[in-house]
Amino acid sequence: MIRLDSRQAGDALASLSTTDSIWLVGIGGCGMSGLAHLLLDLGYRVCGSDSADSPFLQQLRERGVEVAIGHSAAAFRESKSALAIYTPAVAADNPELMAAEQLGVPIARRSSVLAALMRRKAGICVTGMHGKSTTSALLAFVLERLGAEPGYAVGAAVPQLERHARFPARSGDRGIFVAETDESDGTLLEFEPRHAIVLNVDEEHMEYFENLERVCEEFRRFGSRVNGRLVYCADDPRLSKLFAGSPHAVSYGFNLSATYRVELDTDPQPSGVALPRTRFRLFRRAECLGTFQTRLLGAASAANAAAVATLLLEEGFNAVDVSAAIAEFTGAGRRQEQIFHGGGVRVFEDYGHHPEEIEVTLEALARLRGRRLLVAFQPHKYTRTRSLLSRFAGCFHAADKLWIADVYPAGEAEIPGVNGRTLADAVCQAGQSARFAPDLDRLAEEVGAEIEEGDVVLFLGAGDITHAARELAEKLEGDLMARKEEMLAELKAELTEDCVVRMDEPMAKRTTLRVGGPADLYVEPDSEESLSRTLKFCARRQMPFRIIGRGSNLLVRDGGFRGAAICLKQPAFSEIVVDGAEISCGSGARLKQVAQAAKEHELGGLEFLEGIPGSVGGALRMNAGAMGGATFDSLISVRYMSHDGEIHERAATEVESGYRSCSLFRENIALGAVFRCEPADRESIQRKMDACSQKRWGSQPAAPSAGCMFKNPEQIPAGKLVDELGLKGFRIGGAMVSDVHGNFVVNAGGARAGDVLDLIARVKETALAERGIELRTEVEIIGEDDA
Repeated sequence: MIRLDSRQAGDALASLSTTDSIWLVGIGGCGMSGLAHLLLDLGYRVCGSDSADSPFLQQLRERGVEVAIGHSAAAFRESKSALAIYTPAVAADNPELMAAEQLGVPIARRSSVLAALMRRKAGICVTGMHGKSTTSALLAFVLERLGAEPGYAVGAAVPQLERHARFPARSGDRGIFVAETDESDGTLLEFEPRHAIVLNVDEEHMEYFENLERVCEEFRRFGSRVNGRLVYCADDPRLSKLFAGSPHAVSYGFNLSATYRVELDTDPQPSGVALPRTRFRLFRRAECLGTFQTRLLGAASAANAAAVATLLLEEGFNAVDVSAAIAEFTGAGRRQEQIFHGGGVRVFEDYGHHPEEIEVTLEALARLRGRRLLVAFQPHKYTRTRSLLSRFAGCFHAADKLWIADVYPAGEAEIPGVNGRTLADAVCQAGQSARFAPDLDRLAEEVGAEIEEGDVVLFLGAGDITHAARELAEKLEGDLMARKEEMLAELKAELTEDCVVRMDEPMAKRTTLRVGGPADLYVEPDSEESLSRTLKFCARRQMPFRIIGRGSNLLVRDGGFRGAAICLKQPAFSEIVVDGAEISCGSGARLKQVAQAAKEHELGGLEFLEGIPGSVGGALRMNAGAMGGATFDSLISVRYMSHDGEIHERAATEVESGYRSCSLFRENIALGAVFRCEPADRESIQRKMDACSQKRWGSQPAAPSAGCMFKNPEQIPAGKLVDELGLKGFRIGGAMVSDVHGNFVVNAGGARAGDVLDLIARVKETALAERGIELRTEVEIIGEDDA
């Protein structure tokens, strides 16, 4: 059989014409489908086979690839392929490989072909036993955000990239090519990258390597093949021993000896954050390069992000830009991937299948624990289970309930006495309860039967346990949808037909910032009676609710609002009545309309409302103001509804108010207000309104925003502070600090609520670090994170 190394594979590819076919055995796998995309980008004709269909295959079919389901020699012969590619997971007696050998068709391993393709560009290898997929995906994503237009080959789906593999479009050395590089089968030494990131070494792949010393020798030899920077983790004593003396090596990590030192931020997360971020400071020797954050959890995630930052900072990229891009990354498929969130329950799945990965992942998710952490694990390979049995037995200590499925063989022959029950027994002997779950088809049902509100559920393993995870997520999603539909029908039955009642209404449609996930229920009552009924329904159902007004001064997180969003915009709540020098307004009346009504009746004192977006209810809640005026300055009285649905009235003198706040409306709902005005001629009123309008449009951005983002601190106006900090125009994702006014965060196009929140955090951190000023948000933030 003609088996090509990377040099020979490169020559074989160069000799192929555009009409020659390349056959990929197991083309639906993540790695092989990625290689197929690379070959397609280069203009090659690609075909192949796999045992079952998958989303990766659908992507390839959309690009014109012919795929055979099932392995057969006949399909290979009919393709008249000039090159066959396989991975070590393919059995030696695969009929397509045997047919290729009989026909004299060259055969190459996937890694050899990938190494040959990397030689055409400025290659960056990401390798190590744990964290390769996440780190390579993060590096590719950040380079993309920085405008480098990289190529990449990642061993996992990456939702934020068009696909998980792409060949660089730029020519020669200008074309950066990031590749997750496997060390499991001896092909690591076929790569000759420009740069490399080495994350860790561990006792792994013992079916190939004789011992850990052989593993370390493999990495040492690989390091000698790196032409540029060799970035390695100083927290790994074996890597430090291998590379510390190398002149082109740069270290990162928590270790005090690291060139780029990581220091976790242990400050409490902001209140109300549903899913915390991992925050860390990065130092280059004694110099602090800034605070970084990642949406992935745990110290290992911080270290992986630091690895990416280290390489890019060494290559001359700006620390602020790198930090902003890292903050946007949401992760790779099956790596701390949240696949369900609702009803107080979260379900994650993770590819971790080594004791080190398992322990790190469980410790990271422990930060989310409401009540318990439920874990289902599928061992991967008999050889790994046998050689690491004692380490597996002690790595699940953070789990409150544990299920162990049977071993996923990954092409290996069964080893007598090594199975899931063996591992479950070992865990029990180590002092922790574990349940053996031999039937993977029933695993989702077993785990689902144990779930209680507040639980975090994690499915772990590199095999087909993903099907059980997805099955449970689909069931929980269906149950949640059924409950919401039941509540929708129940509430509709209690209200009149003129009321608007919807389910899963996107809050991006209902807020001036144009971001935010859906509210479970959205209600527009048509009367005070309907509002009272809605409040009583929410109390009975123990459902949170929020009055959203016209949607200004409000930021809803991407996960949406688990409750009822109530908007008082129907005519019954929007009336404006003028009686002498008094103006009575419903809480849903627009402030601009109130100012206009006062002008038409030649009443002054409310001109400042012209410059404030939103409604009367929101203005009362926040004591909104502009141009030296504030809502409570001219207020006579208010009508409001308590949360039990009862209506009350109170004189303004009995209502405590302050700067951008009113305690009464934290626990009550404004229904209307009466303002006292002073007679004034229409022309003078118009001049003041024009001045308000001109100031608003001359000093405030036209792009979608929520209004002023921060309350003014005592020392300096918030907008001036942000300007002096040099943050105007700073951007994370689609969110940007306005270049017109520093106290506005605008949706510059395609922003997510997460982008806005990350940008708010960055401004607050900078203000505190550089000026010692603690900024507080004026905008109200509600809802749940989605990541």
